Amino acid sequence: MKRHMKPLTTYLACLACLALFAVPALAQDKLYVASEGAKLKADKSASSDTVAELAVGMELKVAGQEESWYKVTAGGKSGWIYRGKVAATAPEPSKQGGGDLFGGAGSSNIMVSEADSARSMRGLNESEQQAAKAAGRAPRPLSDYKQALDKILAEKVDKKEIENFLKAGRIGEYAK
Repeated sequence: MKRHMKPLTTYLACLACLALFAVPALAQDKLYVASEGAKLKADKSASSDTVAELAVGMELKVAGQEESWYKVTAGGKSGWIYRGKVAATAPEPSKQGGGDLFGGAGSSNIMVSEADSARSMRGLNESEQQAAKAAGRAPRPLSDYKQALDKILAEKVDKKEIENFLKAGRIGEYAK
């Protein structure tokens, strides 16, 4: 009898571990629209009919998931939404809306003293200015970089342009 007890105990322990890992997946019963221009589709395909246009921040009740698509209900309508358009938490109000290139990022109010935390913005930190001097190049005034960044942030991209870009590149929901 003891021989059978060990495999049974191991089996039950494995079953308990599987249940523990499955609970978080089952607990994901709601998601939030995280992307402007998100659409509830009739089928799990970007080319299927649009059931509804969904606002950023809208809560979605999850009924299931297949491949890269969630089966959801929103505003009394059911359909499919691509996983890249949703988030597990509601977006902050400041992240919602905005029609500029970076979805509400606004203009750059970057101060020279704050530029150290944004090293990816070449030229906006003092070390870049010092490196230019050390290399024998005349550093550009920081105001030039700020103006260039503001110009980029002010760019407007039409939703249709973005959709065409994603389709042409077979990116995200257009990957298939």
